Amino acid sequence: MRARRLFADLVANLAVLLVLALLFEGILRVLYAHSLDFDMEMWKYAARLKHSVDNPKLSFVHVPNGHEFLMGVDVRTNSQGLRDNEYSLTKAPGIYRIMMLGDSTTLGWGVPLKDTAAKVLERALNESHVPGHQRFEVINAGVGNYDTVQEVAYYQTRGKSFHPDLVILVYFINDPEPVPKENKGLLVDRSYLVAFLVSRFRALQGMMGRRPDWKAYYHSLYDETRPGYQACKTALKDLADTTRDDGAEVLVALLPELRHINGNYPFAEEHQRIKDVLKPEGVPVVDLIDGLRDHGPESTLWVTPADDHPNSKANALVAAQLQDWIVRNLTEARKKRKP
Repeated sequence: MRARRLFADLVANLAVLLVLALLFEGILRVLYAHSLDFDMEMWKYAARLKHSVDNPKLSFVHVPNGHEFLMGVDVRTNSQGLRDNEYSLTKAPGIYRIMMLGDSTTLGWGVPLKDTAAKVLERALNESHVPGHQRFEVINAGVGNYDTVQEVAYYQTRGKSFHPDLVILVYFINDPEPVPKENKGLLVDRSYLVAFLVSRFRALQGMMGRRPDWKAYYHSLYDETRPGYQACKTALKDLADTTRDDGAEVLVALLPELRHINGNYPFAEEHQRIKDVLKPEGVPVVDLIDGLRDHGPESTLWVTPADDHPNSKANALVAAQLQDWIVRNLTEARKKRKP
C-alpha cells in the first residue's frame, strides 16, 4: 500500500510539473513571439533558419526560402539560402558582382534588408555611375555565428558559383573561434522554456564571474597555440589563393567591436595581426574603425542598448567606406588599362 501511495504521489507531482512546464511554455511563446531579447532571438534564428551540412568546415547553412521575424525585423532567405534578393548564378554582361562574406554583422542582425551594408553599398555604387561599369550587384552571404573558416568554406563550396568579381570578407574580432556545431534536438529546437532556462543560466554564470570577461576572451583567441587562430590564418591564405585562381579580387574589411571604438581601441593589436597575415598574400585591408569612431556614443551604433550588433547607421557607415575603396580601386584599374 505504501509503495502504491508513493507511486501515486510521484505521478501526481510529475503531472503538476508537466502542467506548469506547458503553462510556462505557452507564456514564453507569447512573450517572445516578437521580442528584442538577444539570446531568445538568436535561438529562434538557429533553430528555424539553419540546418546542418556534412562539411566540417562549414557545419551549417541557412535553409532556403526561410522566413522568421527576428529582433524586430523580417528575415527572409532566398532559394540559395542567402538573406538577399534572388540572383542568378549566371552573371549578365556588364555586371560587376560583389560577394560579402561574414557573420551576423554582415547578415544584418536586427536591421531591415534594405539597410544592410550590402544593400546600401549596392544602391550607392549604382548611383555613383562608375565609368566602365554598367551595374553593380552586391550579394549578402553573411550567416550568423560563422567564423573565417566557415566564410571561406562557403565561398569555396557555394559562393564561387556566383562568379563574383570582388569578394569582401568582413572580419570580426571573434573569427578565430573554433567552427561551431549546431546542437539540435527535439527540445532544443522547439521548446521556448528550455531555451529560456539555458540562456538565463549562462547569464547567471557571467554575473557570478564564471564566464570570462569579453575583452579577455577576445584577446585569448589570438594565442598562437590556439588551433582556432591557426585555422583562421590558414583560411585567410586559402581565400587569397582561391580568389586568385578564380580571377576575382579580394578585400578584407576589419569590423571593430562596437562596445569600445572611441579612444584607444582595445583590439588594435589583434587587427594588426590580421593585417600582417594578409600583407604577404597581397590582400588589401580596410580597417572600418576609421569611419565608425567619433560618431557620438558607441551605443548610437548598436541595434539595442543590450545588443551591440551594427544598426542601420553603422551599416551605412560601413557601406560608405567600402564604396570609397571600390570606386578608387576600379578607377585606378581603369587608368592602368588605358594605353
